[in-house]
Amino acid sequence: MRRIMPIAAAAVLLLAGGCSGKPETEIVWLCDKAAGQSLSLFPDASPELVASLGLEDEVPSSMSAFLVRKDGKVLLFDTGLGLPDGGIRRGLDSLGLTPADVDYLFLTHFHGDHIGGMLDAEGAPVYTNAQVYASQPEYDAWMNMPADRNAQAIRTMNAYSDRLHLFQFGDILPCDVEAVYAVGHTPGHTVFRIGDILIWGDIIHGPALQLDHPEICATYDMDQEAAVAARKHMLRIAREQHLLVAGMHLPEGFLDFRTPAAE
Repeated sequence: MRRIMPIAAAAVLLLAGGCSGKPETEIVWLCDKAAGQSLSLFPDASPELVASLGLEDEVPSSMSAFLVRKDGKVLLFDTGLGLPDGGIRRGLDSLGLTPADVDYLFLTHFHGDHIGGMLDAEGAPVYTNAQVYASQPEYDAWMNMPADRNAQAIRTMNAYSDRLHLFQFGDILPCDVEAVYAVGHTPGHTVFRIGDILIWGDIIHGPALQLDHPEICATYDMDQEAAVAARKHMLRIAREQHLLVAGMHLPEGFLDFRTPAAE
């Protein structure tokens, strides 16, 4: 069964598997904030390319997280910015869930728009029952960054230290979530695969530019050469294996390469 059903302003529901004979996986787009990316963040995009795409000041984008229900468990991938009026909490509410209902929290990387929702205003954990999974290379890199860059990451990881699990690329995590190497955007940036779904974090920041021009980087990419390689690799896998992509900066949440229209 594959269908799209709007259920709230902050969430879109897709189902994979089901009638195909595979176990059904439910994935929900939680749009924390609809926000364009300034063209100034893509310095390698030529004025001619920008003009040909009809772009003016910004590239359509979003700041998002994704919730998956699988095997009777609630899985959350990233947590957004943690804005009081953000879409993550509204999305959970629309599903009849609270942060306490999240069993597993998987982190693509440690930028603030991905881990910002993990702590409340007092610095206490928001996801009180979640086991947290992050890549060992990401954790090590951020713990060794200068203090003016890693304060949020250290504070957040320390708050979850009693249930923080560090994985290596290729590991199979709870609910058969596979941790896929996608280093470049950050030193331990991770793509998660669940069956025919790729939750690919910040592989792409502005699809209008980068989908057909993966060589273009956003300034957020820490290692641009590696980020380009990861972007090209993930796009190739998604197209060749006909996967559903969930991206944290996709303006509509998903790219569906299961159908020819997305090719």
